[in-house]
Amino acid sequence: MSEPIMTIFQMSDIHIGEPGVHIEDLRRVIAEIETTSKDLASPLVLVTGDLTTEGLREEYEAVADAFSSLSLPHIIIPGNHDERNYGAAHFERLLGPRFKTFTSEDIAIYAADSAEPDNDAGHVGREHYPQIREFFKQAEDKIKIFALHHHLIPVPHTGREYNVVEDAGDVLGVLEEAHCSIVLNGHRHVPWLWCLNDMILYNSGTLLSRRIRGAATQAYTRIDFFQDSVTFTLCQKNGTQRLFNQSTLRR
Repeated sequence: MSEPIMTIFQMSDIHIGEPGVHIEDLRRVIAEIETTSKDLASPLVLVTGDLTTEGLREEYEAVADAFSSLSLPHIIIPGNHDERNYGAAHFERLLGPRFKTFTSEDIAIYAADSAEPDNDAGHVGREHYPQIREFFKQAEDKIKIFALHHHLIPVPHTGREYNVVEDAGDVLGVLEEAHCSIVLNGHRHVPWLWCLNDMILYNSGTLLSRRIRGAATQAYTRIDFFQDSVTFTLCQKNGTQRLFNQSTLRR
């Protein structure tokens, strides 16, 4: 296989503040990604929420300090745990806007805050739909990526479902209309991939939380984009890597 035209390192559900989760482990992962990315053409780090456990200032400050050493381009959005105790105020002060966009020669990313204060369920909101449509329209033939914390489709092996995105159907309709290539999210702590029509929906596992489910383990995902395909490789906490999926890529 040829060299990737773009690589995204996706991490999610870090949960700093949870007993047994240590900021030193996050620093180790960041350093590992920096080393791995040295020979890559266009590396980027995407963090899809739940950086903290209770949205507290000291949790946010530890996370922000860890990411301050990251030299790669990176996009960070909040999750439902980050919105606890009105943590959005700390997020915006330390990590920037809760909605972010990124474009390069090959990709266009719209990263949305799907979290609300003291509500574990997700919500994107119809007021953002026109902006999403216009952003992807301007992207033309780029790889179109929508990122959020919550899942739009239930994930197997995660127990009873009760907090999927409240406007998931409408969001999926907007993304299908916009010919979105990939949706990247976290929240459920189990890696899983669905293909809906020609759109890929990938649920990342948890980076560091001890609240793992079944046979899943802590990991981040290396996502390599090629002209017509994409691969997902799990980089596990024990140092091993495992090809999770390879799929055809829509533009």
